[in-house]
Amino acid sequence: MNDRAGEPRRAALGERQLRHHRDGAAKSPAPQHAPAGFRSTGAFGASVHATQDHRGHPLHRFAPFMAKVATRLGLAGTDQAELLGIARAPRQFAKGEFITHEGSMTTALVFLCSGTAYAARTLEDGSQQIVAVFLPGDLLNPGDLVLRSARASIYVSASAMVLEVPHAELLPLLATRPAIIRALWCETALHAAIQREWLIWLGRRSAQARLAHFLCEVSYRMQHWSGSSQETVAFPFTQRELADALGLSYVHVNRVLQHLRSTKLIELVQGRLTIRSREFYAIAEFDPGYLQTATLADPLPEMSSRFASSDIRTPHGPEADLRN
Repeated sequence: MNDRAGEPRRAALGERQLRHHRDGAAKSPAPQHAPAGFRSTGAFGASVHATQDHRGHPLHRFAPFMAKVATRLGLAGTDQAELLGIARAPRQFAKGEFITHEGSMTTALVFLCSGTAYAARTLEDGSQQIVAVFLPGDLLNPGDLVLRSARASIYVSASAMVLEVPHAELLPLLATRPAIIRALWCETALHAAIQREWLIWLGRRSAQARLAHFLCEVSYRMQHWSGSSQETVAFPFTQRELADALGLSYVHVNRVLQHLRSTKLIELVQGRLTIRSREFYAIAEFDPGYLQTATLADPLPEMSSRFASSDIRTPHGPEADLRN
């Protein structure tokens, strides 16, 4: 095989890593011993509080965040405390920095406490495909506990804070905490469900339907995490990133966005997304059932009133004029 065949990919990877690394791969870790009452506000206004336990363990300021994650994962308070007890000091990342590199060995389970990120693969011709997006509360790499190496690079799209749980300390904990194993299984299943939806609309949907479904998914996930029914949510992804996620050109994405704006279906201004019309969900054929997780012991969750499937999913929604 020609050794020059992989040069565009290596050059693109090197350029991206250099760009993201020029100011340092990550900001300095948060202080190991934060004073009681410490308060930090993330990119979406999610606050974390320092509440030291009797041992003075500083990472328990993430207890409110972990409790919210644990509700989704079905973890009891004791399991939460055990996870927090073995977590490393939190790390802050700026927009554009990378969290992990494609091909690198992974040694920790990573929680996204605030901000947003995305996973991407660089192809042989130097182009990039975004394969997942991550929002506050997401586990970035539950499968790496088994796979051991990162199959994609993870970049920050809005200033983020992450909390890492080392595999070396997590694995012994799993032997005595089966609920954590179940939680990781459920989280991995959620990732797989999202990937299946992406596969369907990447392979079989028009450009407009792809973009509409992506916007509906992000809006729903942001509202579900925040517990808010507000019409407007933060949307920090650029048009270039949308193109890389949707398998479209930047020009095509721009054209579709302009069409959606001109028809008053959405508003996307300065990193804020508002879905203006129910018709938009019909265009996307958006059914949020794949995003509604439950623990193994829970009954099936009810559909949210705002995103009820009877209101959203329309099998014969309007066809888009804009296609690949």
